[in-house]
Amino acid sequence: MAEVYPVSPAEIETKLSQIWTSLETKGVARASLFNLLVYVEDGHRLTYIEKIIQKVIKTFPARILLVVVQQESSLKELTAEVSIMFSSKGEYDVACDFIRLRVAKNAKDRVPLLVLPHILPDLPIYLVWAEDPSWEKLPFEQTLAFDRIIFDSESTESLPNFASNALSIYNKKNVAIADLNWARTETLRDLFLIAFFSKERCEQLERITSIQITYNAKETPFFAHTKIQSIFLQAWLACQFQWDWKDLTYEGTTEIFSYAKENTPIECRLLPTSFANLPPGLILDVEFATTKGEHFLLQRDREEISRLTLYPSDDFSCQLPSYFTFSKAESGHSLVKEITHQGTSKHFIKVLQLLRQYGNVTL
Repeated sequence: MAEVYPVSPAEIETKLSQIWTSLETKGVARASLFNLLVYVEDGHRLTYIEKIIQKVIKTFPARILLVVVQQESSLKELTAEVSIMFSSKGEYDVACDFIRLRVAKNAKDRVPLLVLPHILPDLPIYLVWAEDPSWEKLPFEQTLAFDRIIFDSESTESLPNFASNALSIYNKKNVAIADLNWARTETLRDLFLIAFFSKERCEQLERITSIQITYNAKETPFFAHTKIQSIFLQAWLACQFQWDWKDLTYEGTTEIFSYAKENTPIECRLLPTSFANLPPGLILDVEFATTKGEHFLLQRDREEISRLTLYPSDDFSCQLPSYFTFSKAESGHSLVKEITHQGTSKHFIKVLQLLRQYGNVTL
């Protein structure tokens, strides 16, 4: 990012114009494909949010409006900074506007009026809501019509409440919604469609009686709720196979989600492990067992996490493994994927509808 200029709110557009005028002869092209409005409270996760914004800008230049809510009431009600962020290099450097608004918590009701003049007209508006919708009301409901709201479930303390509030926003506002942790499970969801595409494999999955998901529970300053991706994945499988929700129990650090289908009990176990060198919450292994003794192990390479291997077996034989390689994931990639998607995933809505039934799940 280029030099940052503190300005008064009334001078934001004037200062941006001056910056771009100074760059007219330096081969820098100004570009914006959409408005990206990011709302976050000041704290340890602000650094993470800023990093994923930079990842997005490398792929999609946009006008960035970062709203940071300050906790300290002694601060000024509002401060503003402007700069430009470089997107990519070629014959011309591509760059876009960056506007940061710092707002005191007792003045955050003014945020919509401050943001509205800086939205580029005729371009989509994406909101990244990096706070918990379970307790924090969207301050933009009456002033802006969003094309997409992208939540960050890492910020919540209760997945059932998160699901209820996300569904409420989706139904009331008729707006497309998504979530960063849901996006992080996309690779595995796609892999299931590839690996179990045949009629025979689908029939085997219909006979599942148990699932064990092993995930990396090693926390970082940015990620403390490492089990969310695993909960999303097992809930997605439950929705796909139309299992009936029963209960959630605990066996030490292992969580057991209990379902049933046509009186057949089904258990989904979430098993935590710890790898300091792997992304927090990363799903490492998924194991299936069926009523006919069939077994599938989907295992992620610990050294090259973009590589996964499927090991099928039964009571009589071990079949040849299948190998899969996906593009390398990196911080911010989940947000890039959600921006490129259109509408709301029907699978995501079904998962949210199931999650709100989980009365005692803890994070």
